Amino acid sequence: MGSRCCNIFPLCISANAERDVECSGSNWFTRPHSRRKSGKKVKVTFSDQLDTTASDDGSVPSTSPSPSTSAQARWRYLEQIFVPPSPEAAPNRSGPAFDRTSSLRQSGTSYASVGSASSGPYNRRPPPQRKVGQKMADCEKEEALNLVEFEWVLHEEVHSVLKQLHVILVECAHRFPVPLYGNEGKKQDKFVLTAAPEQLKCIVTLTGDSITHADINFKVQRQQQQIQRTSITQDYPWKIQQVQDAANHLQQAINHIDNVDSAYHFKTSDEVLHILGNILGALQRGRTSLVVPRKKPIDELMKSRNMKALSPNLPEDLAISFYIQSHKLIFVAYQLTNFQGTMKFDSCQAECSVPWLNEVLVLFTVALQLCQQLKDKISVFSQYKDFTVGSRSPSALSY
Repeated sequence: MGSRCCNIFPLCISANAERDVECSGSNWFTRPHSRRKSGKKVKVTFSDQLDTTASDDGSVPSTSPSPSTSAQARWRYLEQIFVPPSPEAAPNRSGPAFDRTSSLRQSGTSYASVGSASSGPYNRRPPPQRKVGQKMADCEKEEALNLVEFEWVLHEEVHSVLKQLHVILVECAHRFPVPLYGNEGKKQDKFVLTAAPEQLKCIVTLTGDSITHADINFKVQRQQQQIQRTSITQDYPWKIQQVQDAANHLQQAINHIDNVDSAYHFKTSDEVLHILGNILGALQRGRTSLVVPRKKPIDELMKSRNMKALSPNLPEDLAISFYIQSHKLIFVAYQLTNFQGTMKFDSCQAECSVPWLNEVLVLFTVALQLCQQLKDKISVFSQYKDFTVGSRSPSALSY
């Protein structure tokens, strides 16, 4: 732009310089009648032609340069205004503090640099916007795929998981020492339970869900220590109800699976959730009966049928108990004491690990996890389907 201005403006200035112009100083704007042509010829004088030193009275002396000097002065004046200075000469230029061309050039350079770096909030391109119709089509396609997967889960995956559960639970039933789902049961195990230092010793024979034989010795804290002996005979076995309860709950879970026909097509998620809820409930009750035993009060324990089956019978202030907690068989001996009219009891405990209990609990846990995962998946699909149908209803669209 500067080069174009340099080519145009000299012609205009030279034409005006050769033309007669009337100039009467400040009267040119303040007095309109002074704009009339007076017949005088006035030449345009540039600032470069004036002498920088003023006279004593402050007046500027007049100069009458040659035509070549006047043309050169005009060119220099126009170059200072319109021609942009070179970068090398910029530090040595003695000009005003603010230059319009330089400011425009700097602003253009700064914007160009920002644009080239593609940084800054004003040059950041917005992400491509999809049309509303395309978004709706994508959502409908995704909903259709999810519903197809849900139908596949109902018709295929549910039966596959039920078959896996059936295999796991039948294997768990075969680990039980009682007759259960084709298992003959009546498995016999012998264990030794001791508590140091020789406070208690018990040799137990566990057959199925009952202790068929036991030799029991434990110390009693009285005026002088004495050893109390008793036994359990095969004629009056000590029954552990926890084992039979866990087996009954396991049988219920297997029956719930057997009641589902392998060729049946589930129509709704409620049917699947109902069956899975029954299976989960039975498995949780069976596992809890082994992990969390129901402990009887001391007075109820002393009056129980098992205590009366001991040979010989124990004194009234003594009692014993057998129970299962997790994978362990625990034996506890209790002694009642009367302290200032208040009944208290002391206890001594011994335990041992039962291998088949550990295997049964592992299979219970695996079956519970598999069943719970399927139930969670069905619940998520059911909620998604209900939300999709509800969002398309007229009542939902009215809001």
